[in-house]
Amino acid sequence: MSEGEASRIEPLAVRNSVSLGVFLAVAAHPRVPFTVVELAGRGIAADAAASRWVLEVGKPSLDGFTLGDKMIDLAEWGDRLVDLWQRFGDGVIDVVAFEAGLAEIVAAVEEWPSVPEGPAEDFSSRLRRVLGPGADR
Repeated sequence: MSEGEASRIEPLAVRNSVSLGVFLAVAAHPRVPFTVVELAGRGIAADAAASRWVLEVGKPSLDGFTLGDKMIDLAEWGDRLVDLWQRFGDGVIDVVAFEAGLAEIVAAVEEWPSVPEGPAEDFSSRLRRVLGPGADR
């Protein structure tokens, strides 16, 4: 394998998404109808788009607080997905309730992030400390 090939493969090795794993498990489950498989596919695409957005847009353009808030929001949807999947697997909810919950989660992840287009406001001044006499410069 050439050096160029290795650098293209490396990001795949570090990707870790619980949501992606759940969406894949949903799509492969024998007890769900094709409408649920379709929702899982949309979830996979939305999860990948969210990861790309973080790397390509969020990190370069948002301050840490704003990006952190966005990531927490996304993680909360992931937690809801895991909970929904566990309740379905435990028989607490039926496939109709599962599909409705999954549709809500997928729609939210597809809409995430809801950061307005255009340049991001610079909040990094909150992180800068005021240097006093004798402080490192």
